[in-house]
Amino acid sequence: MQPITRGSYTSTFEHTFDAKGRVTVPSAWRRENHEKSLHIFPSSQPGCILVYPESWMGERFAEMAGLKRGDLQRRQFEALASIAQPAEFDEQGRIMVKEKMRQGAGLKKDVVLVGCGDHFEIWDLAVREKQAPIATNFEDAAAALGL
Repeated sequence: MQPITRGSYTSTFEHTFDAKGRVTVPSAWRRENHEKSLHIFPSSQPGCILVYPESWMGERFAEMAGLKRGDLQRRQFEALASIAQPAEFDEQGRIMVKEKMRQGAGLKKDVVLVGCGDHFEIWDLAVREKQAPIATNFEDAAAALGL
């Protein structure tokens, strides 16, 4: 079985939610090898939500398929599915984040989209600005990873 080839999410972008709860996803994250369907999850970190491509969720469902009903791990996958909000790009490249999801995360109007490789995060701008960066250059990040 060949691994799924999907685009990666890198860099950071500042955007704003509009009155309908939509935020523009950077065009770099909407290219041909990026998926059009996404899943949005609450995060344990205040001021943040997580956004994963559809194939990531499909991989979780494939893992779940081999488990018996009532199995603890299957129930965890089912819980994951129950908190996911599906999203697709509109014609302007925006996704809609439900008000309940935004409020639960404490997201205001101004946000920053942060690429995390296989997914991206949407942070409240004020919360994100208060965080100290882990690495500020390639050399420091590579050294920390042992590269």
